[in-house]
Amino acid sequence: MQQKSEKIIYIKLKNIILKQIFDELILILNECIEDIRFVLIDSSNLLSESPLYFISDSESINQLVEEENSKKIKKIFLMSRKPSEIKSTIEIINYELPFKFINFIDYIANDLRQNYNKQNKIILLKSLNYDKSSRRIFNESISLILTEKENEIFNFLLSCQNSVSKKILLKNVWEYNESIDTHTLETHIYSLRKKLEQKLKVKNILEHKRNGYFLNRDLL
Repeated sequence: MQQKSEKIIYIKLKNIILKQIFDELILILNECIEDIRFVLIDSSNLLSESPLYFISDSESINQLVEEENSKKIKKIFLMSRKPSEIKSTIEIINYELPFKFINFIDYIANDLRQNYNKQNKIILLKSLNYDKSSRRIFNESISLILTEKENEIFNFLLSCQNSVSKKILLKNVWEYNESIDTHTLETHIYSLRKKLEQKLKVKNILEHKRNGYFLNRDLL
């Protein structure tokens, strides 16, 4: 049998009818949707997990937003008859009643998969995160956007454990394009080093050693 993924959607409801629907269907959902686990919870065990995604109703969303662990919640799919006016840092997706249940579940499952896949593409460094697809180096207080070529250089150096020669960089980043010379490479390296040092306020992140260029991951 295929092992369940850690993609979890928590369900917290007070509306009796909605709660009854999910209570009756949750076993079927967990059997039919292999890569996502649906978990019905109440306030007593809310703090026992580290929730990220929730299905909620207008009667219970206030409690979620006000809970001490609300910072752990990334997104709430709200079932209600009118848009929510709650002010919160949490992303709230309003799904207006009435609706087709299967469409609602499909929407949530696809959204969760997309977020999960995007999150898995982010490389976690010592104090920073790196997202190759968006060319971004970031944490809670820093966001550095690289140019396309800077991003290719950074990504390649990040994958190397040792110093990389100009020849290897030209081969892997420019694929030996005859119009590209070492001066062009050095210009991009200089720009990348300057960005890293100025934005991160740390020296010697990108070093030029005897054997080539080296990206010091311990400083990232």
